[in-house]
Amino acid sequence: MSCALGLLAIWIAVGCTGLRQVVPAPLVFEEQSKEILAIVPLGTPKEEAVRKLTEAGISGEFASSPSIYYCDLWERENGNRWHMNVALLFNEQGELYKTRPAQADVSWQSAAEAAETKQAAE
Repeated sequence: MSCALGLLAIWIAVGCTGLRQVVPAPLVFEEQSKEILAIVPLGTPKEEAVRKLTEAGISGEFASSPSIYYCDLWERENGNRWHMNVALLFNEQGELYKTRPAQADVSWQSAAEAAETKQAAE
């Protein structure tokens, strides 16, 4: 019985999402930022920016501070779903003034790998 319910849940999930997988955006941060600024140029008021992004298929959320909006997912017209890495910064007047990466570019290296990387750079 539980196996049947599990299969039913998977079938419903597949049917609802159509197996549309979220993939990292094929654009580097600078290109993602440029695309977003084409939709919401610098100086755009916060409420208008969120509305325009939503209309363009870009969803996100504000951090603990209402001055930083993290663009998380871009549902493209062709059905692709991109994970975005752009944060929008709003000034005290509530206007968009800057973009920055939403997530730091962090990777783990062993001590030996770090030493090799440092030696190769020198």
